[in-house]
Amino acid sequence: MQKFLKHLIFILISTIIFLYLCDLIYTYVYLKSNPRNKFQYILKTKNKSYDIVFIGSSRVENHINAKLFSKLSNKVVMNFGVSGAGLNDNLLQLKLLFANHKVTNVFLQIDASFENTKPSNISISEAMPFLNNIIINNHLKKNLKNFDYLNNIPFYKYAINDPKIGFREMFFSAIQKKTKNDFNFGYSPLNGNKLPLIGGKLPKTILKENTILNQIINLCEKNKTQLTLFVSPYCKKIKNIDYIVKLKKKYPYLIDFSKGYDDNLFYNCSHLNNKGANKFTYDLYNVSKKIINN
Repeated sequence: MQKFLKHLIFILISTIIFLYLCDLIYTYVYLKSNPRNKFQYILKTKNKSYDIVFIGSSRVENHINAKLFSKLSNKVVMNFGVSGAGLNDNLLQLKLLFANHKVTNVFLQIDASFENTKPSNISISEAMPFLNNIIINNHLKKNLKNFDYLNNIPFYKYAINDPKIGFREMFFSAIQKKTKNDFNFGYSPLNGNKLPLIGGKLPKTILKENTILNQIINLCEKNKTQLTLFVSPYCKKIKNIDYIVKLKKKYPYLIDFSKGYDDNLFYNCSHLNNKGANKFTYDLYNVSKKIINN
């Protein structure tokens, strides 16, 4: 029995040491490698000056041709939209942007994202290797129930987020493999039409208030940055589109492009194709040029 216990203790200690080593190796690689996503790009670059940044989900990433917007406005423009991101993730992005860079105008896309205040997999996964960063640490401490486990148990943060920051992504980071992400303008176009268009639906009711959006508004005011809220287009088959009317009652200055675009301009019901994105970029510029030129 004593021999068995010694063997068990040896295995346990060896496992803990192995997990600590893996954690150290993964973290070192992510800290030292070139950025492979927009979150890392914001964190790892310093002292850039942006006239205009676009923040939001894929309905920004696939909708705003920042190069075209830059040409129209003669401004330095970047699309920091990230597929799957919610307002909580946008808040963390902005905290890091303001800490590392100068930003004059922020355009934030909102829709049914207004209903959620929790972090998405963007914060949970892409931020994990950088928990030593005080901004990230404080943000996730307030927003993640399992933060203590993530912060203190070796390799736990990598194990539960393996699809995003597991061995494959760590290896690509280690060998400095180039990514498809555009760090010049950030636009990711969708081509063609994914037919037939299948209409989704927006919520029937609306949250009384979104505390995360309130923090975003206050953060922009604190940094003397102009914040513009807007809604990207939906196809005609989307249900409960009146949700946007309810949203606009809460924020009367919201720029609403939710309706009015032909279905041939959509890749799917919630996302414009490249042709639609270029039209939307041009339309949004025309509506907002007075704001960005003040």
